[in-house]
Amino acid sequence: MTTPSFRPRLFPTPPSALVPIVLALAVAFSALAVSGCASKPTMKLNHAEISGVHLGFPPTVGVVMTMVLDVYNPNSYDVAVRAMRGTATLAGRYTLPIDWRPGGEGAWMAANTMTSVRVPVTVPVDLALQLLRESYTTPTVSFRVVGTADVTATRTFKIEKDNYSVDEVGTFSRQQLEMAIPHF
Repeated sequence: MTTPSFRPRLFPTPPSALVPIVLALAVAFSALAVSGCASKPTMKLNHAEISGVHLGFPPTVGVVMTMVLDVYNPNSYDVAVRAMRGTATLAGRYTLPIDWRPGGEGAWMAANTMTSVRVPVTVPVDLALQLLRESYTTPTVSFRVVGTADVTATRTFKIEKDNYSVDEVGTFSRQQLEMAIPHF
């Protein structure tokens, strides 16, 4: 009679049972690496455009100023801007609120690229007329944007980070403002 030979098992559990555990650990470490080693996108004000007139209810009329921000995403993964809040200060003293939410999952920016993001701000007509009077001898009107942005990292893991700071300055042409409100 032969006795069965004893062979030690290399794996305490079958290899197929380890696959979900290994995948879960890989996903967890990847998420930690992505969130821990993320580089903050840089934002630079490219320019501002006066793009039209806004009519609202109750009866309000405003000039729509669109700020074009060039956002560079230095990361190896896509990043989305989900919202931007703050203020735009025109001519150093007139403050307007910014509350921009692009909808859906946000405005996605591809990895390692520069993307232009357009953020609209409505300037009341009475303020636009005041700016025209005050800037009569200058070709541009200065402004500063201060606020925060909420972003999402990676389309796969959707890691959210809120309150990235934004503080940029720029100008728009007085002529653009004149062209937007010719009938007032």
